[in-house]
Amino acid sequence: MRVLITTFLLMIFQMSFFSQNSISKKIDLSNCRDGESVEYCKTHKLMNKLKEDPEFVKEYNASQIVLKKIENQIANGNQNRVIYTIPLVFHVLHNGGPENISRAQIEDAVAILNRDYRLQNADANNVQSVFAGMPADIEIEFQLATKAPNGQCFSGITRTQSPLTNSGANGQNQVSAIIAGNDVFNGSWPGNKYLNIMVVNDADGAAGYTTNPNNWSGTSMNNGIWVLHDYVGSIGTSDTYSSRTLTHEVGHWLNLDHLWGNNNNPGNASSCSQDDAVDDTPRCIGVTSCNLNSNTCSNDAADGYWTSDVIDNVENYMEYSYCNKMFTNGQKNRMRAALLSSVGGRNNIWTSSNQIATGLNSTPSLCAVGIRVERDIVCGGDDVQFFDESYNNIVSWDWSFPNGTPSSSTNQNPMVSYSGSGDFDVTLEVTDALGNTMTQTFPNFISVIGNPGYPPPIYEGFENIASLPSNDWTIYNPEGPGFDVVATGSASGAKSVKLDNSQGQTGSVDELISNTIDLSNSAAASISFKYAFAKRNSGNSDYLQIFASKDCGESWFMRKNISTSILGTMANTNSNFTPSGSDWKTIVISPSSFSNYLVSDFRFKFKFVNGGGNDLYIDDINLSGSLSIEETEKVYDFKVYPNPVVENLLVSFNSLINLSNPLIEIYDATGRIIKSINLQNISKGENNLEVSSIDLDSGWYILKIISDEKSISTKFLKQ
Repeated sequence: MRVLITTFLLMIFQMSFFSQNSISKKIDLSNCRDGESVEYCKTHKLMNKLKEDPEFVKEYNASQIVLKKIENQIANGNQNRVIYTIPLVFHVLHNGGPENISRAQIEDAVAILNRDYRLQNADANNVQSVFAGMPADIEIEFQLATKAPNGQCFSGITRTQSPLTNSGANGQNQVSAIIAGNDVFNGSWPGNKYLNIMVVNDADGAAGYTTNPNNWSGTSMNNGIWVLHDYVGSIGTSDTYSSRTLTHEVGHWLNLDHLWGNNNNPGNASSCSQDDAVDDTPRCIGVTSCNLNSNTCSNDAADGYWTSDVIDNVENYMEYSYCNKMFTNGQKNRMRAALLSSVGGRNNIWTSSNQIATGLNSTPSLCAVGIRVERDIVCGGDDVQFFDESYNNIVSWDWSFPNGTPSSSTNQNPMVSYSGSGDFDVTLEVTDALGNTMTQTFPNFISVIGNPGYPPPIYEGFENIASLPSNDWTIYNPEGPGFDVVATGSASGAKSVKLDNSQGQTGSVDELISNTIDLSNSAAASISFKYAFAKRNSGNSDYLQIFASKDCGESWFMRKNISTSILGTMANTNSNFTPSGSDWKTIVISPSSFSNYLVSDFRFKFKFVNGGGNDLYIDDINLSGSLSIEETEKVYDFKVYPNPVVENLLVSFNSLINLSNPLIEIYDATGRIIKSINLQNISKGENNLEVSSIDLDSGWYILKIISDEKSISTKFLKQ
């Protein structure tokens, strides 16, 4: 019966724990630090939400009585002052974006935790005079675990690829994704054995949150910390101003409140009547800036520590200021009491048996070779930074880079360039401090593509491609089936590419990415393509974007956004469909969108974000550069696009004069006139004309604009 009750309470806890996250993610600006657009911490709000349940309040209050008793014993000197070491696991939940932070950034975060909790931060020597001598060494240290729950050796970091990193509205869903999909151990990582830190791209609009010790979360992973990737450490995606967020959240995890107590926000005058249950922290209402002269409450003596009114302890880690740098001895006693109590399983996490189970009891040995790069598809001549991701305790490295410069290196994270195109192996041999050596070759780890690329015009109907990826196209599809070539539903010919979006997860991202294209000799370029898409229902939120890169894909910039409201080309349907005829829509991206992209290693890509809709088809992709441009002082910027053309040809030029009696003539390759179109007089300035080519056979043609003042011509290809 006890087991059933405990299980039921845990279920209720999980529902209550995350019910606040199911509310619309509206940012509460009063809970943000100055200059930030995320709520710095939601722990106080989460705890107040839990306290709406009388059963939780009963359990929580009983636990706090136990914790306070232990705290008093510590304050009276009745406990041994040992250094407790807490095993950490960083669970990086990412979707292939910047939230997939490096090991170096995580190690930096661990170093900052140890610095702050052992009073090794130099800035603690410069606190306000009233608090001089008060910064405390908490005598708690942190170390990355080296053993998973099944005993498997690992690095202290798990990585899970899922779009749920962007959906922090339910932290339980994020935990479930980690349990089911991480790359180390698929199961629960008990909260009484590890301090689990979930690194995400969205923590329900907050920089971080956790819960104070309680028996409702028990030993589950909910007994952990959520934190945004750009608030982890001080390097990589984070910075110095965000680097102490984990110091703050671990304080909550060890039973500290904000200095203003459990009020939902800093800055509320009513907080002067509340307390953080720590005597040597002056009462305050909380500040969101670094106002060192802040003195928001005059009843500091009510705590029994201060004999007169004092300024706020703005430099405390449990404040919201940017200048936090200290804990007090009272906070130290409260945190250490949490580690000596069974509440939330905290007293197990530092035990010698758990140190053995999590790999903290001895020098970790080498057990895996791993490498990482920021981009595994690069252009010839590009520099590639390689990062060692091997573990554990590596002291030396021996790299081999066939076809690379240099071809070998003993640096931990070497920089290499490649001159020729192709797929190349990388080999790494590592040695640990105990002399153990491991070697691994990573076949075809780096793909080097041409620079310069193919010259325009480029036409792709996928008729000569069997599957993707191919020599001309790469794909990005971390969660689902991805783009592939199909022999059904083509706009022309027999093939197109299809994304089985109906089989994917909401929020997942799929990309179709071109090879390099040489636009360095083009005066202009344009892209056209056809696509077909159906929503399942009006609530779907799928969208399609087209990006361009002028540095071989190192950076991308959006050139076209086809939003949810206009994406559908046919009626909504829940059934599989094969588009035909009017189901296809033509999109033309004009030369002005690519005026800054006329380089030798241009690339473009289609990015589709799943919003619950049906499948997507793409066909007849055209990229044209200007051809045979004949310029004079009277007519210039003469170009036609798309080139090759399938249906309508767009003609663009600038004229410094009016053109009288103009007409368009189209000639075939033999010089025979095929079509003649009379035009009205053309005025000076920019002119854009549209000419149908539907009635033309495939092949090369010459288009001429003839007037009394000037004749100009260019070539185009009809597909």
